[in-house]
Amino acid sequence: MRGDDFVLPPFLQQIVIIAVIFVAIIGMKMTSPILSLVLLSIFISILLYPLLKWLEKRGLSYNVAMLMVLVGVFALGLGILAFLVVSLSQLIMEIPTFSINTSTLFAEYGNQIIEFILSLLPLGSLTGIIADGTFILFAVIFLVYELPQIKKRLIKGLGEDNPSLIKSFALVGDFIKYFIIRAKVNLFYGVGVATILFLFDINLALLWGLLTFILGFIPYIGIILAAIPPVLVAWSRYGIESAILMAIFFVILNTFAESYLFPKLTGKGLQLSVYVVFASLFVWAWILGPVGFLLGIPLTLIIIKYLENYEETHWLALLLMSGEGEKKD
Repeated sequence: MRGDDFVLPPFLQQIVIIAVIFVAIIGMKMTSPILSLVLLSIFISILLYPLLKWLEKRGLSYNVAMLMVLVGVFALGLGILAFLVVSLSQLIMEIPTFSINTSTLFAEYGNQIIEFILSLLPLGSLTGIIADGTFILFAVIFLVYELPQIKKRLIKGLGEDNPSLIKSFALVGDFIKYFIIRAKVNLFYGVGVATILFLFDINLALLWGLLTFILGFIPYIGIILAAIPPVLVAWSRYGIESAILMAIFFVILNTFAESYLFPKLTGKGLQLSVYVVFASLFVWAWILGPVGFLLGIPLTLIIIKYLENYEETHWLALLLMSGEGEKKD
């Protein structure tokens, strides 16, 4: 028997696929400190690419549009980084005031939650935050500059009619549309939260508004996580009644945004089962750290699209998708 006629039995093919996936997961886990930053910068760059095309459609030359995008990214990124550093520094100074009166109902549990959350915050490593933020900022700038050239090189190398390339571009287009709509809804979240907290004189209202905007990208649990700090601050400042009112406000805001605003802006959802969405968030968070919560859904969708391309794994892609994602005959 010639060597090129040898074919692995089907069950061995499945074992090899599982082994490759396992090795890939271990590799990503070991390189997560830098891999998470690289993936996040790629994700942000892809979302910024439509802005460049929009400016070109407005009549600006490619060079002028690119310059405007790069300057805007640099200014916005530097502003957000400076805001986070200042806000976290202020938070460090105000930590002693975040304590619930022990005479109130459930005060002991509230204080334990506050201590737990504060232990998770990177309050003692502002230098690390600045370093990571600076890396992401410049990586995004370079990637935004390179993306149009990368697209041209892919088309030139693989051919404009290459099926895999067409599917990849379509997938990126769907990502961009979905997350732009998600960003609009999250902006509504963030502005609404920051406004209400400012009116009620809750400390660091802008920081909690920004946190709400960012965590809104995490399906199902993002807004719940974003609500915890403002509710606890309201509890420590005004009492449990105010905390309950704050929680009710978040429920109303979330219900309006997710039941009316988001469905109105987009006619389709993630096309993933609820369990897959929930499980993928924690799996990617285990692999990549906190960034995994933000990138878990797009990374899962990329894997599903990859599995769809091969007959041996197509069934697995269908298993991960919801009924809405199945093609109708």
